[in-house]
Amino acid sequence: MRSADGEAAFFSVMGRFFASAAVRRDCGGYPLNDGAGYRWFVARCTPKAEVLGFVGVERQADIFRIRYGYVCPEIRGNGLFRALRMAVLAYIDDLGAESWASVPETCVQPLAPYGFITHSTRGTWVTLKRNAYAAGRADRAAG
Repeated sequence: MRSADGEAAFFSVMGRFFASAAVRRDCGGYPLNDGAGYRWFVARCTPKAEVLGFVGVERQADIFRIRYGYVCPEIRGNGLFRALRMAVLAYIDDLGAESWASVPETCVQPLAPYGFITHSTRGTWVTLKRNAYAAGRADRAAG
């Protein structure tokens, strides 16, 4: 999903997340951003149902920055974020791009099996880098 493909439709679905202080806290304390280079991977029960979770990525030249990830509290613990992560990494792998993510230090270990390595740290935040892989790398890590 991209706002560049239809801003009104995008914000009718995602607007409540952009406006929510609770979502902002769960996404690192900063407001959600969107722009022409952003793509949103969205999970719903059905195509017209409310959003249950999302991951937002930003393409910058030949890299992707994984910016935001969120799952509604009432659905957490059911593997939804794992499925979103796999969809994002498969998409990036299919394009042969590298990816970067700035995450709390508690997220470093769980992302290591997917090829993320520490690039830098600042306080309790860690910037991770994942080299470009052939399609299917993310699937192998999940198995």
